[in-house]
Amino acid sequence: MSFRGHLRPGQGFRPFTVYTKTGTITETGRPQTGGYTEAGSFYGILSMASPKEQEQFKQLGTPISHTIVQRGVQNRADGNDRLALTEDGITRYFQVQGKPHDPGELHHFLVYRVLERRDLE
Repeated sequence: MSFRGHLRPGQGFRPFTVYTKTGTITETGRPQTGGYTEAGSFYGILSMASPKEQEQFKQLGTPISHTIVQRGVQNRADGNDRLALTEDGITRYFQVQGKPHDPGELHHFLVYRVLERRDLE
């Protein structure tokens, strides 16, 4: 993947894995939440959310810590899905907060507001 911009090493596109919550039905027909299953991957850029963005989303009831910009719209994650980023054997997990934003509705990029969680696996 190439990007024409001025980035330092490690700031380029990184592979994220999408995990979607699955549901099951019990033998008696009641819905039951299952676990998370892998639903694909995409390349994106991770950046810290500004203090202004963090405060704005906290007031809306959905705290965020980072912004992820996805290249393309394939393997899109929705609200309450999880994203995983594995680098150097360390996996970081991010909880998607709300629907992704498609700037300009051109289907070139998606913007996710996420909260980094250390208690997810």
